[in-house]
Amino acid sequence: MNIGWTRIKTQVDNFQRRAMVVKKRKLFVHNQCLSDLASLADYIQEIVDQPEYLHLTKYELIKNCEHMVECLSRLSGPEEETWKYLRNVEDCLLYSINNVDLDVRNEITTAVIDKFYSYISDPSTDAGPVLWIALIVIAEDNPEMALSEARRVVQKSLNEPGGIGLQSALSCLYGWLSAWQSSLLSNWILCFIQVLEENELFNILIKVSVRNIANLFKEIKVPNSLQQARAFDVILHILACLRESADMFDQISPYVGDIMESLAADSNNWCRQLLQNLVDILYSMINYQMASIAQGVKPQTSRSKYTEFLTSLERHMASGECSLLQLQPWKARKHEQPSSPTRTPVGKVGLLNLGNTCYLNSVMQALLVARQFSTHVVLHMNHRAYWAPMGLLFAKMMHSITRKLNPKDFFLVAKPTFFNADTQHDSSEFLGYLFELLQSYENVSEANFDYSRPVILNEERLRISHPHASPMSMSSEESRSPESVRSRRSSSPSPSSSTESASGPGMKRRHSEMNNQIVTKRRRGTDAYKRQTTSFIDSMFGGVLQTQIRCAECDSSSLSQDVYRDLQLAFPEKPKGYKHSVQGLLEYYCSMEKLTGNNKYKCSECDELRDAEKSVIIETTPKYLILVLKNFEFDIKMQVQAKLMHSVVYNRTITLPAVRQDRNSYVLFAAVIHEGQTLDSGHYYTVAKDNDQWYKYDDDVVTLSDDMELGRLPRDSTPYILFYRRSDVEESSAPTFDNLPPSTQEKILSHNKNYVESVRQKHISRP
Repeated sequence: MNIGWTRIKTQVDNFQRRAMVVKKRKLFVHNQCLSDLASLADYIQEIVDQPEYLHLTKYELIKNCEHMVECLSRLSGPEEETWKYLRNVEDCLLYSINNVDLDVRNEITTAVIDKFYSYISDPSTDAGPVLWIALIVIAEDNPEMALSEARRVVQKSLNEPGGIGLQSALSCLYGWLSAWQSSLLSNWILCFIQVLEENELFNILIKVSVRNIANLFKEIKVPNSLQQARAFDVILHILACLRESADMFDQISPYVGDIMESLAADSNNWCRQLLQNLVDILYSMINYQMASIAQGVKPQTSRSKYTEFLTSLERHMASGECSLLQLQPWKARKHEQPSSPTRTPVGKVGLLNLGNTCYLNSVMQALLVARQFSTHVVLHMNHRAYWAPMGLLFAKMMHSITRKLNPKDFFLVAKPTFFNADTQHDSSEFLGYLFELLQSYENVSEANFDYSRPVILNEERLRISHPHASPMSMSSEESRSPESVRSRRSSSPSPSSSTESASGPGMKRRHSEMNNQIVTKRRRGTDAYKRQTTSFIDSMFGGVLQTQIRCAECDSSSLSQDVYRDLQLAFPEKPKGYKHSVQGLLEYYCSMEKLTGNNKYKCSECDELRDAEKSVIIETTPKYLILVLKNFEFDIKMQVQAKLMHSVVYNRTITLPAVRQDRNSYVLFAAVIHEGQTLDSGHYYTVAKDNDQWYKYDDDVVTLSDDMELGRLPRDSTPYILFYRRSDVEESSAPTFDNLPPSTQEKILSHNKNYVESVRQKHISRP
């Protein structure tokens, strides 16, 4: 309720024009007790009407403002009756601080806030809610000022035994909010809560908030202005931070239906947004309560309580976009160990492991946060074969009310037929297969499509002679050379988790099956550019790589161009203990390579195997760059593909050695981690950044993380697939539910309704 500068200046002019007789009374009276607001208003008017008011000493001005705060602390009354008098108080305080030097203004502000806090933090006083008007001395458009003032006054109470003053202050503020919906008061409460969180005073926050949440929730009015809507932000913040509290859940349950009905009846945009945020938080709350019952953490309770709660929620859809759900609950932060990521629900949907399917889950969770890709799939590919099941999975991950999603429908159509269902497989190999599958069916309608028929892909993406190679990163001449062996760019001994070694009969049999399904066709020259621009997959993940091989004997050279969807980076030979970096591996990848010995080049001019030099140039860069680190090599003694325990710096930003220097800068946003020591075993999970917050996706368990996660991994947990976003690519939020295609909306509504019914049947106790 700030007053503009124009109004203040007008008042000042009016004050100066008045020819008032100087009152023969003191400008401030310490012991004067004004019993009602009308008397206070008259007293204030007499003060500001005196021409010499601004000529008072700094000490007198400060004392006068403190006395006004003291008078306010003794008064109370309903908002409608008292506001017309509080205007005079507001005017006087603003007049006092806006017509003095900056230093004096700061001292007045400090004195007023200290006086204000002395009343609300004293359990023996009964300060009335009109006292909040003293907060007018803090500029409403300067939230940093409010936060710094809150930090200053809280600091004085940190050493109090039991935090009595802090508890009293928070209780007093909560009580006022029920009676007065003011943006000034709401902003101060949020700042006060933030400071308590900064000082890890979670016991106080939980104790006082649980004690007051019922009154706050049932007394709060449906806002008819943005200022009143700010009071709801306080309520939502408390609910989000207490969503694990069974006591809080029990207290607000009787009032949920009425509050949601009132918000739904209001057509204002802010009411709709408040309702959506409330729905998201309540769904998160009920999920936690039901999970606690299922795990035996919380005893079963009456059917009626949960039935009424679920019935109220049933008519509304969770959006999954409420930013408050990114906050860690106070209870979790209270028990959190330093430098340890939290293990609490964060409003993100995890994917159930269907038995060795972490290779699929980890890839899909990384692709979800490539928002340009996943949003396009959800909105525009819902009628394409193989794309539609993936789009529906993405949509459910965005808007499902459950935190654990079964990906069975997508898994059944996307799983490569040559993957054995009983064993874990390579996430990089699956990603390459998925991209080729999707690219092959970009223009195939799903109508009357038979998913049981054999998959026919347009071109081979997983090289048969080197099953873990990435043909996108090999030259055409190299692929034709029968003597070609592993080089820094030609193979990727990746963790496929096959139960047999990469050279064993199982591996040969599996890729023999691949050979029957994939039609081999290399694309060269201008075809590479054409395919990158016409294929949606390649427009997102594809770049163009030019490979040059020069014969050392005849000096002839060959050029080839290929579309790549990943770069598979080998480690150079370095002394033990050498610290590699992703940037260094990229530069090694693009450096000149000698083809000699068993890796000679079959020269078309000489028609013989010759020594040669090979180099690559990145001609065009993708929007999303995928890097696969070749972390394994075959251990002859142990007959397994063992992990290279190299020390690596996983650069947050990298620069591609590309022809176009203006589009070669990238930022890390996701990584698939392989946990284990050999190719034949292990587990995949993903860490990814979404809306400036890092998360750890471990199948169906999604937890908060941070940008230091990759730096504190155990030795046997190594980033395997790195996802980088080009710096000029702008990401938006996930599409809202209303923007989804109607058919997708119907499927998600049905999915969520089935979930609610299953919750009722499984977790609600019988009377």
